[in-house]
Amino acid sequence: MPSQDSQDSQSSGLGMWLLQLVMLAITSVLVLQNTKYALLPAKQTPVLWAAELATIAGVLLLRSGWGRDTGWVDAQTQLGTLANNFYEPRRADLISGFAIAIGVLGALWWGLATWGVAFTGMRRGVAGRGLLDFEVATAMGAITGGVVGAAIGLIVGHAWEKRHRRQRLERQASHA
Repeated sequence: MPSQDSQDSQSSGLGMWLLQLVMLAITSVLVLQNTKYALLPAKQTPVLWAAELATIAGVLLLRSGWGRDTGWVDAQTQLGTLANNFYEPRRADLISGFAIAIGVLGALWWGLATWGVAFTGMRRGVAGRGLLDFEVATAMGAITGGVVGAAIGLIVGHAWEKRHRRQRLERQASHA
């Protein structure tokens, strides 16, 4: 059975590859926007640029290592314990929960904003092309929302952990 440290390094390595894949996908769709192979309607180009910039910001935040449990030894020592199995799983759940929720909302929003491309494709006799464009738009919303949601989850998890540790210290001080 692999140790927790090796599992963390394996999952973070996979996560880094996924973030690079996400950036490649969004950038590819954005580059294709100015060609005859554009996958989204021209009116979606500004939204796609905003998605690209939001995803870049999210990827930079997620890859920076900010908000991770780096100073946990000092914080746990202040609380009078060295066990650190409380905050990390909860922070990971917040990151995952926000990534899923905002990813789903992003996919729904992009799908609603571009459903007309499927309809237009059917009217013009190229339903397959319209459906592909619709699916690409929905995928862009899902992956952009997932990255932005993970970044928001990281921020919320970090703020929650700081607040919770401070409350525990205050309770401990009041009982002493």
